[in-house]
Amino acid sequence: MELDKKLRDLLNIMKSIITTFFLIIQCTLTLSAQSEIDDFFRSTGKIYTVLGVVVILFLVLIIYLIRIEKKISIIEKQINDE
Repeated sequence: MELDKKLRDLLNIMKSIITTFFLIIQCTLTLSAQSEIDDFFRSTGKIYTVLGVVVILFLVLIIYLIRIEKKISIIEKQINDE
Protein backbone atom coordinates (compact mmCIF):
# COMPACT_ATOMS: atom_id res chain seq x y z
CA MET A 1 0.00 0.00 0.00
CA GLU A 2 2.80 2.40 0.86
CA LEU A 3 4.55 1.54 -2.40
CA ASP A 4 1.44 2.58 -4.29
CA LYS A 5 1.38 5.92 -2.49
CA LYS A 6 5.06 6.54 -3.21
CA LEU A 7 4.53 5.59 -6.83
CA ARG A 8 1.54 7.92 -7.05
CA ASP A 9 3.55 10.75 -5.50
CA LEU A 10 6.41 10.12 -7.91
CA LEU A 11 4.04 10.14 -10.88
CA ASN A 12 2.47 13.40 -9.70
CA ILE A 13 5.88 15.01 -9.39
CA MET A 14 6.87 13.74 -12.82
CA LYS A 15 3.64 15.12 -14.31
CA SER A 16 4.36 18.49 -12.75
CA ILE A 17 7.91 18.51 -14.09
CA ILE A 18 6.82 17.49 -17.60
CA THR A 19 4.04 20.08 -17.64
CA THR A 20 6.44 22.77 -16.46
CA PHE A 21 8.96 21.71 -19.10
CA PHE A 22 6.39 22.03 -21.90
CA LEU A 23 5.22 25.39 -20.57
CA ILE A 24 8.80 26.66 -20.56
CA ILE A 25 9.28 25.44 -24.14
CA GLN A 26 6.05 27.13 -25.21
CA CYS A 27 7.06 30.41 -23.58
CA THR A 28 10.51 30.20 -25.13
CA LEU A 29 9.00 29.71 -28.57
CA THR A 30 6.60 32.56 -27.97
CA LEU A 31 9.40 34.86 -26.81
CA SER A 32 11.60 33.91 -29.75
CA ALA A 33 9.03 35.10 -32.29
CA GLN A 34 10.27 38.16 -34.17
CA SER A 35 8.28 41.36 -33.81
CA GLU A 36 8.83 45.08 -33.41
CA ILE A 37 8.51 44.81 -29.63
CA ASP A 38 11.19 42.10 -29.52
CA ASP A 39 13.51 44.26 -31.64
CA PHE A 40 12.92 47.19 -29.29
CA PHE A 41 13.65 45.08 -26.20
CA ARG A 42 16.78 43.64 -27.78
CA SER A 43 18.07 47.00 -28.93
CA THR A 44 17.64 48.54 -25.48
CA GLY A 45 18.86 45.43 -23.62
CA LYS A 46 15.52 45.00 -21.82
CA ILE A 47 14.94 41.52 -23.23
CA TYR A 48 17.13 40.08 -20.49
CA THR A 49 15.02 41.83 -17.87
CA VAL A 50 11.84 40.38 -19.35
CA LEU A 51 13.39 36.93 -19.59
CA GLY A 52 14.63 37.19 -16.00
CA VAL A 53 11.16 38.11 -14.73
CA VAL A 54 9.61 35.18 -16.63
CA VAL A 55 12.18 32.75 -15.20
CA ILE A 56 11.61 34.09 -11.66
CA LEU A 57 7.84 33.71 -12.05
CA PHE A 58 8.24 30.11 -13.19
CA LEU A 59 10.55 29.31 -10.29
CA VAL A 60 8.11 30.83 -7.80
CA LEU A 61 5.27 28.87 -9.38
CA ILE A 62 7.23 25.60 -9.17
CA ILE A 63 8.17 26.22 -5.54
CA TYR A 64 4.54 27.07 -4.73
CA LEU A 65 3.30 23.87 -6.38
CA ILE A 66 5.85 21.76 -4.53
CA ARG A 67 4.83 23.31 -1.19
CA ILE A 68 1.14 22.70 -1.94
CA GLU A 69 1.92 19.09 -2.90
CA LYS A 70 3.74 18.52 0.40
CA LYS A 71 0.87 20.01 2.40
CA ILE A 72 -1.67 17.89 0.55
CA SER A 73 0.44 14.78 1.14
CA ILE A 74 0.53 15.53 4.87
CA ILE A 75 -3.25 16.01 4.98
CA GLU A 76 -3.80 12.80 2.98
CA LYS A 77 -1.56 10.91 5.38
CA GLN A 78 -3.51 12.27 8.38
CA ILE A 79 -6.79 11.26 6.79
CA ASN A 80 -5.52 7.76 5.98
CA ASP A 81 -4.19 7.31 9.54
CA GLU A 82 -7.58 8.08 11.09
